[in-house]
Amino acid sequence: MAPIAPGRYVGQSGKAVGALLLLGLMLAGLLACSGESSTLGQYRQGRTLHFSVVSLERTGELRYSTIDPNGIVRRWSLSPSAEGKELVLVRTKIENHTAVSAIINVDRTAAELRDFANATYLPMDIGGTARRDFRGEPEALVRVDLGQCFDSPRVRVDVGSTVKWQSESDDDQYIAFEDAAVAVGPGGRANLTPGGSLAHSFNQPGTFPYVCGSPGSPESLEWPAEVNATGPVARQDYLERPVQFIRGSFELLKGQGLDGFLVFEAPVGIEFRDMRWRAGDSITFRF
Repeated sequence: MAPIAPGRYVGQSGKAVGALLLLGLMLAGLLACSGESSTLGQYRQGRTLHFSVVSLERTGELRYSTIDPNGIVRRWSLSPSAEGKELVLVRTKIENHTAVSAIINVDRTAAELRDFANATYLPMDIGGTARRDFRGEPEALVRVDLGQCFDSPRVRVDVGSTVKWQSESDDDQYIAFEDAAVAVGPGGRANLTPGGSLAHSFNQPGTFPYVCGSPGSPESLEWPAEVNATGPVARQDYLERPVQFIRGSFELLKGQGLDGFLVFEAPVGIEFRDMRWRAGDSITFRF
């Protein structure tokens, strides 16, 4: 078949090309209106690494589960720190196709999202922010040892549920709430005897910070904790899914990569211009 000169009308074939072009323009318009970026899934190359943003999702709350080596399943909840903010889940891929070995440390400085006003947003500290999710259960168990509420220091419960603190120590311990009205004991403070337990029902919604400690230890050795009591949440206000977070230090040999999520906190509905990867390389991904 002879080549077609630009702009020449060629009957039915030309109509098909025109239809495809129109369909492409319509799809591009839909992507622009929905906030989806046509660059998602593409790779950007730095000096050593290749980096891609695969997807970007927004939600008012993230729910997920973990399984420890003993097969114990724990449910977790992650929420924004304030009204007017939302979580932004960014699935990323980082690959090493260049160096024999690449060391990267994925922490709160590993990446940043930037909006069109040049404001920057850093990844959340999942370990220090997520709450153990006991909603739907009549009681939340917090284990205490060496003055630490180690499992779990941050819990989320239904309003009206009971939190039980169980001592796993041979020594006296205590818990002390910032709000003296939390009636675990006088002034919101209660002693926890060796091997003993205490419980309190949270009948009002809110977030109740407290500390765990051992008598005779300085206040600097108190460990922060909190109880969050909440009412029902509409299904459209949260996202529940399996999720693999990327965090920690990694050695990527040539041909190896990472595939997982970073979570950011940003104002509701803010549009992002780009994401900059900064761990082990400097790569900018424009949306």
